[in-house]
Amino acid sequence: MKLLLTGVLPKSIWTIAERLSRGGHDITVVGAQEAPSQKLNGVRHVRMDLEKKDTMRYITAGGFDSVLFFFACQCEDSRDYGAVQGSQLDVMFEILHGSTSTSVRQFILITDQRVFGSAQTPSEDEIPVPDTPTGIMIKAAESCVTCGTTDKIKTLIIRTTSLYEPGDPGSFFAQAAASAARGQAWQLNGTENTACDFLHAEDFGVLLEHAVSLELEGILHAPQGAPATYGETVRLLKNELPELNPVYLGGEHRAAALQGRRAAALGWVPRHDFRQEISQLCAREKPEEQHKRGLRLPAGKLGWEILKWAEVILLGLLAAWLTQLGETNAQLAAVDYILLYVILIGFVHGRTAGTTASVLACIWYGYNFIRHGGAGSDLVYNTDHWLPMSIYLLCGSLFGYARDRQRVKVELLQKEREELQREKEFVEDIYQSTYEDRNQLKEQIYHYRDSYGRIYQITRELDSLQPVQVFLSTLHVLESTLQNSSVAIYECKPGSDYIRLVVRSREMQQLPRSLNMLDYAPMYERLKEGKLFANHTFMNGYPVYALPVIAEGDMMAVLMLWNVSFEQQSMYMENLLSVVAGLVQSALARAIHYHREVDDLYYENTHILTPEAFRSALGVYQTIRQRRTGDHVLVRLQADHAMDMELIDRYIGKLVRSTDVVGRLDDGCYYVLFPQATTDRIPAIDARFHAYGMRCEVISEDVSVG
Repeated sequence: MKLLLTGVLPKSIWTIAERLSRGGHDITVVGAQEAPSQKLNGVRHVRMDLEKKDTMRYITAGGFDSVLFFFACQCEDSRDYGAVQGSQLDVMFEILHGSTSTSVRQFILITDQRVFGSAQTPSEDEIPVPDTPTGIMIKAAESCVTCGTTDKIKTLIIRTTSLYEPGDPGSFFAQAAASAARGQAWQLNGTENTACDFLHAEDFGVLLEHAVSLELEGILHAPQGAPATYGETVRLLKNELPELNPVYLGGEHRAAALQGRRAAALGWVPRHDFRQEISQLCAREKPEEQHKRGLRLPAGKLGWEILKWAEVILLGLLAAWLTQLGETNAQLAAVDYILLYVILIGFVHGRTAGTTASVLACIWYGYNFIRHGGAGSDLVYNTDHWLPMSIYLLCGSLFGYARDRQRVKVELLQKEREELQREKEFVEDIYQSTYEDRNQLKEQIYHYRDSYGRIYQITRELDSLQPVQVFLSTLHVLESTLQNSSVAIYECKPGSDYIRLVVRSREMQQLPRSLNMLDYAPMYERLKEGKLFANHTFMNGYPVYALPVIAEGDMMAVLMLWNVSFEQQSMYMENLLSVVAGLVQSALARAIHYHREVDDLYYENTHILTPEAFRSALGVYQTIRQRRTGDHVLVRLQADHAMDMELIDRYIGKLVRSTDVVGRLDDGCYYVLFPQATTDRIPAIDARFHAYGMRCEVISEDVSVG
C-alpha cells in the first residue's frame, strides 16, 4: 500500500517510516522535517510547507491508499498552548476533505493523551473533556475527523502516549539530560504522583502497520502498558544523572495514564521498556566530542562574517608590523606588505572587504607619513602621495571585483547543479512510479483469467431464486471489480419503454427511479441491439456506459456506470462490462425461469405471493436498505369489509406497478412492497387505494421476516 505520513511530524518519524516500510508498504513523508541522515529503503521524503496551496495537488497526484496525519505525539505539554497544532488544524481539514475525491481509502489521525482532562480515565470508550488549551485544539481535530467525512473513507483516531527513542532531542529523557548538562532546573507540569507512560517509536510503528493493513476504523489507544509516575521516573533518571534537579510545578495533573484494550486484541505487545533502556536514553557525549563541539564556529553566514572581518583586522596588523620591521631591515623592506595585504584580502573575501582593507591601508600610509615628521596637508596637496593610495584603492576594488565575479559564477553553477539534481530526482520518481505501474499492469494481465473466474464464481454462488438478489450481488461485483462507485441497475419489463431502478451505489442518491427510454434514443437503439452504449460525445444526462442484460430474447435489465474516470474510459473497461453482463444474464434468466415454472410461489390464479415467497422477497429488499443501495416502503392493506383473495388481486392489479410486490403473511393480512419508494409517496398511494375501499398502513422497516 502507498502511505502518506504528514502533519506535525515527530523527530522519530524516520523510525516509524522505516518500520512501516519493512512491512511492505511504499512510504512518502511530506512536511518540514529534515531528511534522514541516511537513505531509507522504500521511504521517499518530500520537504514541503504544508500550508502552501500546491500541497493538496501533490497528494491528489500521489495515488495514496492511506493518509497518516500526525497532530500531537507528546503527553508532556511544552506549555506552548497548542500553537503548532493550531496552525496545522486548517491543513489537516483541507487534506481530509480533499482526500474524499482521491484514491485514499483510510485517513488516520494521530493525537495524544492531552485530549483528556486531568481527572479522566483515558480509555477508548471515554468521551474526552479537555481542560487545557492544547487539549481543546486536539479535541477540535478529532471532531473534524469524526464529523467531517463520508462513508467513502474509513477514519481512525489513534491516541498515543509520549513517544521516545534514543537520540530524539524532543523526548522526555533527552530534555532531562540536557537540563542536567546545563545545570538548570528541570520543570515538570504536575507532582510526583502525576501518571506518565512512554512508548518506543518502533513499537508505535508496529501498531500503525496493524491499523493500516486491517483498515481499522473508530478509536485506538497506544499505551506502553506499564505506567509509572513522575516520581518513579525521576528516581531512575537520577541514577544516571545525579546532578538532575527536577522542579514540580504542581497544579492539576493526570490521575491515570493512557489505557486501551483494542490494541492488545490485535496481538500488539510493545517490546521496549524505557526502564531497561534508561542508560542509553541518558547517554552523554564524550569529553573530547564536547571539546570539539565547543571549538566550532557559529553556524551559517554569521560565522563566516565574523571570520572574514577577523582576518581583515589581524592581517592588517601583521602587515603594519612587517612594514615597521622593514624600516630597520633592508631585506624586509623589499616588499610592500600593505599592498600585499590589500591584494590578498580583496582576492579572498571580495570587493567589500578589499575596499575596506584599501581604506585601512590609506589610513596607515597617512599615519606612517605623519609619524615620520610629515605634515598632514602634504598628503592632500602633494600629488606624490596620491599614487600609492590610489594603487591601494584600485587593487582592493579590482581584486575584490574579480573575486565577487568568480563567486557569482560559482553560485550560478551551484544553483544550476541543484536544479539539475532536483530534475534528476523528479525523473527518478517518475521512472519509479512508471515502473510500479508497469508491474501492476503486468500483474493484472497475468491474473485476468483469475479475475473473470472470481466474478463467475460470485455470480454462480448468487444464483438466487429472487431476481432482486441477483441485482444486489451484481452491484457489489461491479463496484469491487471495476473500482467504481457510480453503478446503477435498472429493470426492464417486456413490451415497456420504461426502466425502473432496482439498486444503485451509495453515492448515487439523486438518480431517477424510472427512465423513459424514448427520451434516450441514441442509447436505447444500442441497447435494443444488445450492444454496449459508450457516451464518447459526453451527452448531458446520459451515463458514461450502459449495457443490456438479455434473457430469452428480451432486455431484462440495464447496467449503467454514470461517473467514470479518464483512465477507465478504455476498451478494457468495455470488455469487462460485457463479461459481467454475460454472467449476470445467466443467473437472472434462471431466476426468472423459476418464477414462471414454479406454482407454489403464488396463490392459485392470483399474483399474490405466499408467506414463504413474500418473506424471501422482503428479506432481499431489507438487505438492500441496510447496505444503503436502495429503498422501499412496506404497507399493510386494511379494508372496511371482508374481501376475498380474487377480488383483492383484481383491485391491486389496477393499483400497483409491475415491479411492486404483493404478498400475504401468516397473520392473514395482505402486504404491498413498493421498491425505490419513500414515505413521502404514501399519501398519493393511500389515495389510490382509498378509492377502492382500502387503506395503507406503513410498516416499520425493521419488521421481522423470519
